[in-house]
Amino acid sequence: MIDKSTYVFFRLYGELFAIDVKNVVETMEMVELTPVPETPNFMKGVTIFRGNILPVICLRLKFKLEEAPDNQEQFIIVTKYEKENKKQEIGLVVDKIVDVRDLSTLDINDFPEIGSRYNLEFINGLVKHENTIAIILNIEKILSSVEIDMINKSTTEFDVLNDDRENNDK
Repeated sequence: MIDKSTYVFFRLYGELFAIDVKNVVETMEMVELTPVPETPNFMKGVTIFRGNILPVICLRLKFKLEEAPDNQEQFIIVTKYEKENKKQEIGLVVDKIVDVRDLSTLDINDFPEIGSRYNLEFINGLVKHENTIAIILNIEKILSSVEIDMINKSTTEFDVLNDDRENNDK
């Protein structure tokens, strides 16, 4: 029996990527983000998502690519991370959502270990999508434990500061 999974395909800096839908909570249009001081440059800020604070990172900056122009439409893929018994929802800013499609394990090819501008730990393989190749990302490996802890800490501190401001306004 061949295992199948569903993947969300998206564009980033002209390249095609995919992530397993089991890691996706929702896709949405870009919203206004509140910047959080003293966070990594790829953390674009936070927003409210389903009543909770959602940290949002820019995959272009995380992958050391050029930032999108201000006038470019972008989207957020809300993902769920489970790493070392830590659960976290994080938004990923992407250029465009392209497709959602089922893939079998036979569709996925190994990623060659030479000539990549991306950290190979981030990549689960390659797959043909129409007339191009998509890079399948390993969502759990994009952020290190240290980065997740830093984002959690800054998000928690932001939440506390916001609560203090709201209480002082009353």
